[in-house]
Amino acid sequence: MSDKILFVDDEPEVLASLKVLLRKRYSIDTADTPHEALKLIQNSKPYSVIVSDLRMPEMDGVRFLAEVRRLSPGTIRIMLTGHADLDAALAAVNEGHIFRFLEKPTNTRILTNTLDAALKLYRLLEELKEKEKILEEDLKAAAFIQKSFLPNCQPNIDRLRINWKFQPSEYVGGDMFNVFHLDSEHVAFYVLDVSGHGVSSALAAVSVTQQLQPRAGYLLDSETETPKSPAKVLEALDKDFPIERFEKHFTIFYASINVKSGEVRYSSAGHLPPFVLRQDNDPIMLHKGGTLIGLDGIVPFEEGTFQLEPEDRLIAFTDGIFEYESPSGEDFGHERLLISAIKNRREAPDSLVAKIYDSMMQFGSGRAPQDDVTILCLQFGGSFEDADDATCSAET
Repeated sequence: MSDKILFVDDEPEVLASLKVLLRKRYSIDTADTPHEALKLIQNSKPYSVIVSDLRMPEMDGVRFLAEVRRLSPGTIRIMLTGHADLDAALAAVNEGHIFRFLEKPTNTRILTNTLDAALKLYRLLEELKEKEKILEEDLKAAAFIQKSFLPNCQPNIDRLRINWKFQPSEYVGGDMFNVFHLDSEHVAFYVLDVSGHGVSSALAAVSVTQQLQPRAGYLLDSETETPKSPAKVLEALDKDFPIERFEKHFTIFYASINVKSGEVRYSSAGHLPPFVLRQDNDPIMLHKGGTLIGLDGIVPFEEGTFQLEPEDRLIAFTDGIFEYESPSGEDFGHERLLISAIKNRREAPDSLVAKIYDSMMQFGSGRAPQDDVTILCLQFGGSFEDADDATCSAET
């Protein structure tokens, strides 16, 4: 019998009779004071069940079981007393969080049925904890796999300096992004946000990411090997990822940048528009696009072009930063994001990303994000002498 039961009562004859009555059926320890019982709890394997008297001279049963809950939260707690009243029962339930409240002397059948039920609950909870442990290990592995699809932390790609923050609300999430060469002159980047969060959204995000590899057929013309237009890329995704098939929809901003000229061609599928920070100018919104992916081309995807100038910073993000809530339930929102970006516009990209995220966290008093958060910054041209190779951040 691996499950052990501890009876605590200040009447030795009661303990002796319980041990004689139940020893053939259960593995039992006894203690005639709460302090003795607490020593046993601290110096032995966790007890499956603890049964305590209510009225004891050193410490009443309510305080004792509350302490048991602190020391051994998985133990099932039962109150056994000859002085049952409503106030004692409420205190035992509210403070000791007991499983059952029984009067003594208790019928043997009622007592054994209660102990059997308590042991069954304990075993179920232990099994659940073990499954949760396995699930947590699996989620950690999934998070590692998901992060492997993110770009390597290399802040320089030709004339682009890149920094980012990736913070899923759980181990894994529905946000994904990447930055990579299409050919010798063009770099592509995207930020996507699958509806929901957690494992199902992460699987959908990884599925889309696999299709957005340079050689997967979505991004390059099969005959000329030249980059496809962003609008064509989104049209192909919209056709191949219908909501009915995946039971998920997603937004995405996709762009290709000519790293020699600074020309950006882009289109958005329902994604929050990125913006360009230009020194001493208002942020410039990149708003061309259409509806979210999965609606079977209900609205054509518009395509926009933009000319980057040296030192311009393009900021892309997901709605997790907009929808991050303060303790009072207020959203961080678009205006606060822009204010933080403008305030720190002269910072290096790594510092700019960090300060935007920090301003969000300060707004929420440090609460964990309620949704996945991604912030991506690309600087075109300018000095790269102070580039820091350890500025990108992916956390789970």
